[in-house]
Amino acid sequence: MALQRAKFRGEDSPDRFREVLHRLKRDGCNLLVTGEVSQSVTARATRTLLGAANVDRKRVLTLADGDQSVHDRLPKGVAPDASSVWVIGQQADHRAVPSPVDEPADGDEPTPDEYRTHLAGLREEILSAIEYFEKDGLDPAELRLSVDSLDYLGHDHDEASLAEFVRSVSEEVRDVRGMAHYHLRHPDDSELVERLTPVVEARIELRKREGLPAEQRWHVPEYGQATEWVQL
Repeated sequence: MALQRAKFRGEDSPDRFREVLHRLKRDGCNLLVTGEVSQSVTARATRTLLGAANVDRKRVLTLADGDQSVHDRLPKGVAPDASSVWVIGQQADHRAVPSPVDEPADGDEPTPDEYRTHLAGLREEILSAIEYFEKDGLDPAELRLSVDSLDYLGHDHDEASLAEFVRSVSEEVRDVRGMAHYHLRHPDDSELVERLTPVVEARIELRKREGLPAEQRWHVPEYGQATEWVQL
């Protein structure tokens, strides 16, 4: 795997970056995925971050734009209706949850329209998924959350609201030592990326140059370091 061979720029060995990855998985983390890339590159990054199908993971997939494909974003071999998958589809009015799940009392659950327009409703849906999977206990890095994308949510919400949303959800993810990633298709040096960086543990910058494979590099603010570019 290309990422396992990645190393911080200026270092000869990948050992220190491997240590960082191990700590992030052990303690739980939130990752901001940046870069102006296509949906196909974004989907590939999501598949990787949600974990291989042969490893026990509880996957929560949030799609803010109804044109996005659930199948393209889940790892090969993982079905949207699997008992380990919870899909939140904002625009498509789609909500796929593991069965059985206790249904809320009439009037307790926000309508799809409320989910589309209120970050608080989206946050509550994500927390419901986390609480459901946490009932039987979660190992470190077992819970995987994908939010795609903050760009789309930003159409109806200002930067301060987006930052508060990420901060709030990230705290819940860390509490169960899960791993969440939030897509933001902005240049890595944009003002919004800078604003969101303090509430995540690392950034994954993506790029796709013509004729070459998609690439990634990790930025770890705690160390003031970034890796070299490696294949996604």
